[in-house]
Amino acid sequence: MRKVLIAIVLTMASVAIISSFVGTGVAADFPAIVLAPTSDAALDSTLAAAMNAGELKRLHAEQNQQVSGASLVAAEERRLEEIMRGMGYLDARIEVTGNVDRDPSAEIVFKPKPGPLYRVGLVEVDGLGKVAQSVRDDVAHQMAAAAGKAASGNALALLEDEVLWRIRSASYPLATVAGRDLSQMPGTALARVRIEVVPGDIANFGAVTYSGMVGLKKDELVRLQPFQQGEAFSPRVLERFREALVAHPAIRAARVSLADKVDGNGEVQVKVQIEEEQVGVADDTGIYRFVFAAMISGVAMIAIRQIWIAALPVGRARWPWWLEAITILVLAVAFFMGTHRLLLLAVPG
Repeated sequence: MRKVLIAIVLTMASVAIISSFVGTGVAADFPAIVLAPTSDAALDSTLAAAMNAGELKRLHAEQNQQVSGASLVAAEERRLEEIMRGMGYLDARIEVTGNVDRDPSAEIVFKPKPGPLYRVGLVEVDGLGKVAQSVRDDVAHQMAAAAGKAASGNALALLEDEVLWRIRSASYPLATVAGRDLSQMPGTALARVRIEVVPGDIANFGAVTYSGMVGLKKDELVRLQPFQQGEAFSPRVLERFREALVAHPAIRAARVSLADKVDGNGEVQVKVQIEEEQVGVADDTGIYRFVFAAMISGVAMIAIRQIWIAALPVGRARWPWWLEAITILVLAVAFFMGTHRLLLLAVPG
């Protein structure tokens, strides 16, 4: 017994020693990354939330240290620099102190150097040659209003959305952004934004195709369309159509999309994917139990009635009228509710 206890103690001690060495090795192979503060609290908060030091350490351990700590640190450095540039700090960089190659256990300090916050100075939109002059003027007016805003990724995405909305509102449903460029205006903290668009062909609304319907009928959905085939395309009208579909009590979700190209008639087909609200047994288990119990009770009362009548003396073939009334009432309610639930299953909404 003593030998067994000694063996157990030695085994546990060996495991603890080996585990401590393994843990020390992993920790030593990957450095701790510390983010130095800047003078901008909002920037510090964004970078701190974006730091992936813990995730990188876990990844390094899972890869059995096949990925060097230096490469992971460099990747994190580049990622944080891109985040700052996406916020409008186009000259952003990170100073790194600590040499991972010489001392893997040394603390690595990231010191952000954001530089100036660039703002939109000029917006150029190319590719509008085929659209009407009124549309070009509308786009130019909107782009002029963007001057002075921070040249962040979110601001540029909003600019692109504004440009596309105005072009599509002129009945160019398949307008897209083909390219974008952001460059610094020399000697200033201003940025020049260049957006290249492809308007595509002008088009009218085409036929609408529906899919995913189970209980709904196409005629019911056609009545929700705020446009007719052949009318000029409008993204605002298309959005009203989507909202009308979603508001339908029998529709859980609706996805409205357009065909990839304009057909030979100058129309763009509209595709609607429907997901209906389904009434299932699992949704109304209590109601189905009640209906089933009511029907069984009605059948049982009919059986009792027949037995009662068979036992009546000769010349008396009826039982009390109130029992007749109760039997008919129970059966009527049970069959009504059962039929109602079956209809909901067959025709949702």
